[in-house]
Amino acid sequence: MPRLLRSLPALLLAPASAAGIIGSSVTTTQIQQSAFCQQYTCGEPFVRGRDWQYPFTRYQGLTVTRESGEPGSRVVSVQLWVRNDGLNATADRQAFQQMQKLALGYVPYTGPVEPCYAAMSTRTLVKAPDERATGVTCELWDSTTDFTVNADPAYMTRTAPAPVTISSGPTKLNTWAFTTCVGAGGTNSYLTMGEAARCTLRVTTKGEQSAVVKAELQYEIEYVQNGQYVKKLLPEKELWLPGRAPGPLDPRLTQQGRAIDLNVSLAVKKVPGRRVTSVNTIARLTFANGAVKTAYEPLLVR
Repeated sequence: MPRLLRSLPALLLAPASAAGIIGSSVTTTQIQQSAFCQQYTCGEPFVRGRDWQYPFTRYQGLTVTRESGEPGSRVVSVQLWVRNDGLNATADRQAFQQMQKLALGYVPYTGPVEPCYAAMSTRTLVKAPDERATGVTCELWDSTTDFTVNADPAYMTRTAPAPVTISSGPTKLNTWAFTTCVGAGGTNSYLTMGEAARCTLRVTTKGEQSAVVKAELQYEIEYVQNGQYVKKLLPEKELWLPGRAPGPLDPRLTQQGRAIDLNVSLAVKKVPGRRVTSVNTIARLTFANGAVKTAYEPLLVR
């Protein structure tokens, strides 16, 4: 057997101490210079809040999710997504293995990917491959099949850098993420297609503490129609002002210290031939001290 073939399993199954970006602080430049992006020509990412998205073929893309949108934030998940109208077991398996190597520095799962094409719920392929990750998983969605490496929360807590004082300096947004969507179908972490729901965007601040005196909201919708990906900014804007009685569909805002909850009414109509993948919220917050900050956060649609 040629030496290269004999050494290939060892390269794929390198020790857990090998380099990988999961749980680490990285820059877009570091990712673009990685072996993965050198092979797949990632290019500049689309920045969506905490996510860096690298679509590298017509059917495949890489998403790197960080703890927050702040520079130096650590990676909490690395995901390969494949459009369901372009599934290819050979190409997907190769990209999946290279994604694992990017995330962990080695490849814990080398098996077939075909079972993931029918995984209607999260399928765990490898549980806790090392202390940094909870597992290697896959899941089938309406428009994509996703392969994911998730960071272990306990590891992230244990290795977190010393906390930075958040009470000094100008007002800035610290973290933001959707927490829940409540609709007729119950409480979920995503928006259900064809169902109205009220979803809560939790925002925290750092620096000088100040009250929100105005919130402006605008939305984007992302969908696939006739094989084409579309990202559309909706022209309508919503406004929240303190003291104004909200209507049943108006946004609501509550604030306790540095925690701000924006509760918005969202719904996505079913359109034949269209698969909506995400509704993105753009929240522009004006504070009493004059600071104006913007949070951009995608919300998954299923």
